[in-house]
Amino acid sequence: MKIVSLQSVGLGAIFSGGNGATGFNEPYTTIVGENLYDGRGYSLDVTVTEIGFGDMYDGMELPKQDNTYFVYTSDGHIRVLPADKYIAEWSE
Repeated sequence: MKIVSLQSVGLGAIFSGGNGATGFNEPYTTIVGENLYDGRGYSLDVTVTEIGFGDMYDGMELPKQDNTYFVYTSDGHIRVLPADKYIAEWSE
């Protein structure tokens, strides 16, 4: 089993309902194989290649990061996200 996506819980971007008086909170979603987006919905032109737990990589040239997700992207960066703020979707 591996993580195929993350969706924020209580985090996201607030968008105006049109008249500026009302709005809605859109969750932030990260999906393996798709482009990574910023908080405003614009593509960062990098693809998410893998998502894993931060504590899985202890001793592999990366520091142990308890209670985090590591999001690997095609530009070679690793984004570290707090595990208590995201729901993971798992697949085979």
